[in-house]
Amino acid sequence: MLLFSEMPEAGVFAGIGACERVGDWAIRPTGEAVSLIAERPGALPLVLVAGRQIVTREGLEILILGAPGPFAESVDLATGVAMGQAAGGLAVLPWGFGKWWGRRGRILDRFLATATPGTVFLGDNGGRFAGAGAPAQFALARRRCIPILPGSDPLPLPGDAHRAGSYGFVLDGPLDSTRPAAALKARLLAMRDQPRGFGRLQPLWRFLANQVGMQWRKRMPGS
Repeated sequence: MLLFSEMPEAGVFAGIGACERVGDWAIRPTGEAVSLIAERPGALPLVLVAGRQIVTREGLEILILGAPGPFAESVDLATGVAMGQAAGGLAVLPWGFGKWWGRRGRILDRFLATATPGTVFLGDNGGRFAGAGAPAQFALARRRCIPILPGSDPLPLPGDAHRAGSYGFVLDGPLDSTRPAAALKARLLAMRDQPRGFGRLQPLWRFLANQVGMQWRKRMPGS
């Protein structure tokens, strides 16, 4: 499964859904509007699930998985999570370099301290530096039985798109192919333990190169 978390201006999932083929992949619909199945000879089927990323008023990010949006931007954290839930999506609060420090970190800590397990998730990121240690919020989430979902989260930099699907989590057992997004949502909402992950975090040189690239991109005209 590949879970999308598109920015507000993006429409990649909808574009794929309007095609019968993308490259070597044949695209077919499922019994729900928020998922597609991609197939090609010699490969396992790939389930694509719609999703959106929003930025809250506090500068934190929310991934709303399994809901196509659009969603309002610049709402507060609690409102954004509730908005995603009301749309039938899963609300994931993803780690980002520097975004869980200081004032924003304290806001997230307070939110996690009262969040009901099964209503929100934290998101790990394959772009983290392997030697830096886990963020303190991961330990808080584990104490509160809030699962942490690993994801690859490639950056909008040349060559980084190949990381999609390189870091994630594994759920054992069958999945309803007619409504895979709904089946995944039910499995995750019932989960209280940490799912088994796969993939590697970034070495220091790659992590630093990515951070420099992102700062350069932010300063480019039109970005």
